[in-house]
Amino acid sequence: MTEFELISVLKETSTGIALDFEFFLTATFALIIVSYTVGERLGKAPRVAIASLYLVMVVLLLVRYQGQATQALFAISALREMKSDYPTLDTVVIMWFRRFIFVAGTLVAVYSLFKPVVISDKEEGDENGT
Repeated sequence: MTEFELISVLKETSTGIALDFEFFLTATFALIIVSYTVGERLGKAPRVAIASLYLVMVVLLLVRYQGQATQALFAISALREMKSDYPTLDTVVIMWFRRFIFVAGTLVAVYSLFKPVVISDKEEGDENGT
């Protein structure tokens, strides 16, 4: 590949990573806001269905992210081998930080979805004398 093609691949990959990450953040915050807005009015079965769909979406995004990150690392290493003047960052730290945000955001979103149910079950146990 030429330097121009590698730079194009790197830019397209970076755009794809950014768009997927933005979608993840949007879906995560939407889930958190909806779970607090709806509260205890949402039954357990719909919560499980929503959590399942959300977790499948996160897994798909993580798989896409891993593929795009691998592609970006390939383009960066090829540009460095060519001794290109194109500035590239050390993306390994950024990649691990994004993975951490994926995992932490997912855990917080799923917890916030089930938090009203957990609190409600605990309060029912306290009322029944258990």
